[in-house]
Amino acid sequence: MIEIVTDRLLIIPCSLDIAKSLVFHRKELESRSPIGIPVTWPSIAVKGMLPLYIERLERNEKEYGWGLWLIILYHEKRIVGDLFIQGMPDEHGCVELCYNIHEVDDEESLTYEAIDAVIEWLTSEKSVKQISMECIDHNKKSIRLFEKLGMICTKKEDVFLSWELKKKA
Repeated sequence: MIEIVTDRLLIIPCSLDIAKSLVFHRKELESRSPIGIPVTWPSIAVKGMLPLYIERLERNEKEYGWGLWLIILYHEKRIVGDLFIQGMPDEHGCVELCYNIHEVDDEESLTYEAIDAVIEWLTSEKSVKQISMECIDHNKKSIRLFEKLGMICTKKEDVFLSWELKKKA
């Protein structure tokens, strides 16, 4: 099992069982889980991709860790967000990462802690050479975060900014 532990967070890939439970047995999952699951989680975007994620995991167990991750604030034992790695590294070693953190007091600090830890894990993977993320041009929080993480803005297309972090050789 893969897990990333930081000062305040436990970040784990979403298992096939949890993904299926979120889709088919949410109420039962909520009642049995030792971790609090907010009513607002997962986001509409994550809910929309869950069937595809389940299908990917059922087809290839090596996909585990290359999709949905849960961000858990462990002293409160509750999910505060998620990360989504958009599949295994491509032929160039590139992975795309997106995130959603909500309902926390120290959102900016926790977001940095989570993304930084996942980037550290990703860069330890031999197959990963580059990490990409996107945001809109007026999302100052994301722009600040990406700059703090050492990412470089490589493209602007309409209101969308593309950011990259290349692994040091």
